[in-house]
Amino acid sequence: MKYMFKILTAFLIIAALSCSGGHREEPGGYVIPEFYHSPEEINEFLDEMYALNSAITRIETIGRSVSGREIKAIIISGDPVEPGTKPRIRLTGGIHGSEIISAELMVYFIRYLVENYDTDSDIKSLVDSRYIAVIPVLNPDGLAVAGRRNDNGVDLNRNFSSTWVSGYGYGTGPFSEPESQALRDFSIGENGENFHLSLTFHSGAVLVNIPFDYVSEIEDGIVPAENNLVREFAFAYSMAGTFLDNPDLFDPLRLENGIINGGNWYVISGSLQDWSYLETGCLDLTVEVAKRSPMTIEGVEQVFNYNRDSIIAYIKKGGQGVYGRVTHAGAGVTGVEIKLTHVAGLLSAGDIIVRTDAEGYYHRILLPGNYTLSFEKTGYTAESINVTVPDSDYGILENIELTP
Repeated sequence: MKYMFKILTAFLIIAALSCSGGHREEPGGYVIPEFYHSPEEINEFLDEMYALNSAITRIETIGRSVSGREIKAIIISGDPVEPGTKPRIRLTGGIHGSEIISAELMVYFIRYLVENYDTDSDIKSLVDSRYIAVIPVLNPDGLAVAGRRNDNGVDLNRNFSSTWVSGYGYGTGPFSEPESQALRDFSIGENGENFHLSLTFHSGAVLVNIPFDYVSEIEDGIVPAENNLVREFAFAYSMAGTFLDNPDLFDPLRLENGIINGGNWYVISGSLQDWSYLETGCLDLTVEVAKRSPMTIEGVEQVFNYNRDSIIAYIKKGGQGVYGRVTHAGAGVTGVEIKLTHVAGLLSAGDIIVRTDAEGYYHRILLPGNYTLSFEKTGYTAESINVTVPDSDYGILENIELTP
């Protein structure tokens, strides 16, 4: 009885503190400064951004958490309804709810784009020419209590299907959790957005983590077949703006201009990054933006400033490559696989396989150079094209007609 009385007393003290202003207090004792947005406040913020900027934004509820909280995405684009041939970029925060700065960074970036659209010609050009989907918080149950896992006790960044293994906190199987299912269904499938480039934000260090997570480049000698492309896109992030000026930058001896192979840092299975690259043809980088979540507004603003220009540079670079529409008799052909079969000067083919969306549109990120691409779908005669990709953030247009 005395033990229960002590627990009740402690609970009442915590409740009193949390109501006294200045911060939220969660059961584990993690103090969350009041200026950070709760999951509900983030959704209210997204609705407000849409209400004030409906011409360039769209809100989509992509799923619900274990405890029923809405998981929302905001689309920011010159045409937020029809992406067409625009490069499609996905930004995700809050996959680990304890890393509260990752969700707050998304709030800051969304506000920056929409509030500067009418006054900054560079931002207007970026928004008009890209299709940017931001999921500020994938794990709202975790964020509500600053807990790493979801309400089933699962680490969502171990629950994706690529290289998934069973283990404590990894889920009962790949995509066992509604949150990882929501991101999967939003990204691919019959009604998926078919993203070409993405960033997933974390905290705990300052670095850009590149594929793969499931093996170490140093110990296993395994890297993406298109490792040059992966690294150049990562450098586009790390070397823009002031990212490398962050005094909390991870051990410089283990980084190359701010980037590191995921497995060289530490090996994990079932990560969002590896699934995105290996199974959806979307290059995803894991960006660690802060050693710890700042406890002041000024600290949050500083983290945003270290990463703002990097995010913009990465989104711009997403326009590189080949884009267009695959049709038959004037109608778009969905699910066509676009494969890199030859790269001038290299022996190996590519390992990023993209697919046309429901309307037949595609975009394949590529570095400048000469390539051979094949377009394949069961029931149609495969087509191949030779392309010279220019050194441009707007790529080259190649429309393809398939015949049964």
